[in-house]
Amino acid sequence: MQFLQSWLGSRSLYRQFSAVFRLIACFVVLAAVPALVLTEMSSGSGGAINVSGSLRMQSYKLTFVVSNPYSTALERRRNTLEAVAELEKRLSSPDLIKDVPKEADDPVRERYRNLLETFEKEMKPLALESIESESARRLFLGRIVAFVDDVDVFVRALEENLTRRLSLLKILLSVTLLGAVAVTYVMLRTLRRRIFAPLTELEDAVDGVRRGDFSVRLQGLEENEIGRLGRGFNFMVKELERLYGSLEAEVAKKTADLDRRNQGLVFLHRTSERLQSGDADLKRVAAEVLEDAIAFSGARAGALLLHAGSGENAYEFARTAGWNEEAQHSDYVLELPVVGRHDACFGALKVCFEHPCPEWKRNVLALVAGTFGRALAAERRASGERRLAVLEERSTIARELHDSIAQSLSFARIQLLRLKLGLERDAPKEETMSILAELQEGVGTAYRQLRQVLTAFRLQISGDGLDGALRSAVDEFASRTGIETVLDNTLPDYESTANDQVHLVHILREALANVEKHAQAAHVAVRIEPLGEGGFRLEVCDDGIGIPEHAEKDMHFGLSIMRERAQALKADIRIERRTEGGTRVLVERSGERADR
Repeated sequence: MQFLQSWLGSRSLYRQFSAVFRLIACFVVLAAVPALVLTEMSSGSGGAINVSGSLRMQSYKLTFVVSNPYSTALERRRNTLEAVAELEKRLSSPDLIKDVPKEADDPVRERYRNLLETFEKEMKPLALESIESESARRLFLGRIVAFVDDVDVFVRALEENLTRRLSLLKILLSVTLLGAVAVTYVMLRTLRRRIFAPLTELEDAVDGVRRGDFSVRLQGLEENEIGRLGRGFNFMVKELERLYGSLEAEVAKKTADLDRRNQGLVFLHRTSERLQSGDADLKRVAAEVLEDAIAFSGARAGALLLHAGSGENAYEFARTAGWNEEAQHSDYVLELPVVGRHDACFGALKVCFEHPCPEWKRNVLALVAGTFGRALAAERRASGERRLAVLEERSTIARELHDSIAQSLSFARIQLLRLKLGLERDAPKEETMSILAELQEGVGTAYRQLRQVLTAFRLQISGDGLDGALRSAVDEFASRTGIETVLDNTLPDYESTANDQVHLVHILREALANVEKHAQAAHVAVRIEPLGEGGFRLEVCDDGIGIPEHAEKDMHFGLSIMRERAQALKADIRIERRTEGGTRVLVERSGERADR
């Protein structure tokens, strides 16, 4: 059995099972063929025993026929012949002959031959002679007992032969059964040791891997399918352990990189807010932001250098404490361009490191330099807008003074000249007083116009923005005149520049002033709304008497000023009578015109 187990263990599982099943098949065949043969022989022996057993009965029948004193001679002859023929037939029966061994020296064969000779040579002739002869009848009756005994001996020999065959069949079946049980036992042991035990170990290892233990390995692997599966599992777990370890390292690396990026984004957001906060002292804010950038990047020192005028020379707009000659000529100085809108370069951001600058720090500092550029561009744009607003206001003041006060003073100068000429020629008192009255009226008009100009150009957009300035103008008008005035403003502050907002408020004030002077209205509605990107619509409606036909002449100064301001806004202005009564002032600018 040990040899069988070792022989099976040296083969693959398929070959092991194939060999075991072939061995079982061999046992079955080896047991089945002899069993079938012995069974066939045994079934023949049973028939032979039956036939031989009937010989005894037939012998008794022949004896009765021969010795029957009550039968006639004819009946005795007929019965005797029939009994002899039947007994002879049974002695020559195929069922009996096939069970008799063919070997000449076999005891059963010898007894059958003796029995057949006794019948042919003694019993049959005596039985036939006993039909007519009384002496032959007595001799037959004396010999029939020995013949029956020979038949009994022959039957016992057949039974013994059958018993030996059945014993051999039992031994053969028992050996086959024991062999099959032994082979099955060996097979089960082999299955348990070489299949189920490794599979159980593999299941435990898989469960360990599921729990995250990649150190598990299968041991004692053999050269079969389970062994190859185990070696493949060990290789897979080894690779998983390596990949998992590298994955953890990669995750840690990515996490650290994300932390750095998050810190960089927070720093850049804070930097952008500080540089775009609108603080008037941009140089101070830039210096503070530069200090924070140097501290965040772990650099040694840094400076923000801007171009001086149109030349190539640069000056230090902001610098840190450690920026000196040694830092400027260091081997690890990072220079980043400070670029604003439309790729306009304002200068450079220079940062000195103790060691080569990592890529992520370079990216953060490049974004800081870009933020500096956008802040400088916004400051330059705001400064330009302020200068333009000042120039426009000066131009407007000049037009106001020319169209109002200058003309009034020119009229007063003419009246003074008339007064001088009248006094020189000693004009009548009525003429002199008329000239003085006109002169007084002209000076008063010039004074009123001067106050209007001063009031108009003291206007500023406060911290409340455009909506606050509009409401202040409307509330002032309503409280001064008592006219019910409603304001509906949906124009956001960021949709218009500071200069546009000043012009809008001036146009609204002038329109409300015209309502106060000429409209005789009870209600005024003011509505301002966006009109595309950068556009707007201003509408002032009253329920007064309506604009007269010659308004240009009667209200020359107010209307011309409103048109000039609308032209400065690149807007269209219409002043018209309303069909339901009153006047409508409409100022419109589309988004396309605002872009131009």
